[in-house]
Amino acid sequence: LMFGPDGMLYIATGDSSGIADEYLTGQNLGTLAGKILRIDVDRPDADKPYGIPKENPCVGVADALPEIWAYGLRQPWKISFDRKTGELWTGNVGQDLWEQIYRIERGGNYGWSVMEGTHPFRPERPRGPSPVLMPIIEHSHADFRSITGGFVYRGSRIKELAGAYIYGDYDTGRIWTLRYDGGKVSDHRELFKSKLRLVGFAEDRAGELLLVDHMGG
Repeated sequence: LMFGPDGMLYIATGDSSGIADEYLTGQNLGTLAGKILRIDVDRPDADKPYGIPKENPCVGVADALPEIWAYGLRQPWKISFDRKTGELWTGNVGQDLWEQIYRIERGGNYGWSVMEGTHPFRPERPRGPSPVLMPIIEHSHADFRSITGGFVYRGSRIKELAGAYIYGDYDTGRIWTLRYDGGKVSDHRELFKSKLRLVGFAEDRAGELLLVDHMGG
């Protein structure tokens, strides 16, 4: 869960579908699973404890749930907003071979389970109505096995990382960085090989990052 700079609540959901998207939720706009949702908790509708923002891309679309903001995600873990630009980022835990980082767009389709990142997964399956968008980067399971999305660093303590997206991996403890400018990735490299079970990142009021170690408490 993450409140955006627009005051809306964004909710990341896994595909709720067992192995290999058994129930085909990723590309199905009639389910909330495998999506990023956007709701208004301050102005509820008459029949719900929350409101549906009128800018949501599925509002008025037949057979689509209006809470949906983006779709085609296996396990978005975790989402964050760049406090300077407002852009929404997520890590996406893959299944067989690939882990991904995405920058989420309104109405974006991120491919699962027709694709796993840039690679065909079950290409014969039904597709959603919008084109599949590619990851900003992906890691093979030789390097990462359960990606943990982080934050674009806007703190001041580590000046050389200002504006870089920092993320890591739950299984390997590896922490990486990338920069994304003008549609291109640069400065994509490993920062540190830790022994953490890196289940999440957090950001304090000054923009400094905290790392959450699942096994170490």
